[in-house]
Amino acid sequence: MRRVIYSAKFRSRQIWWALRQIFGDAAYENYLRSIRRNEILGAKITAPLSRDEFYLDSLQRRYSKINRCC
Repeated sequence: MRRVIYSAKFRSRQIWWALRQIFGDAAYENYLRSIRRNEILGAKITAPLSRDEFYLDSLQRRYSKINRCC
């Protein structure tokens, strides 16, 4: 019984992680993970953006270019 409960919890965590990745809720955490990974590799990076700055930057990048099919 314990194994079934553990398996259900594990699967629900996987599903929750996948949903957050698909819908973009984990974008800021992914950004911070990328910053840390690049610092470990020796890249010179300025201080990471705050959550609000990251959100505004992503909105600006998304809507500052032409976004139409025709």
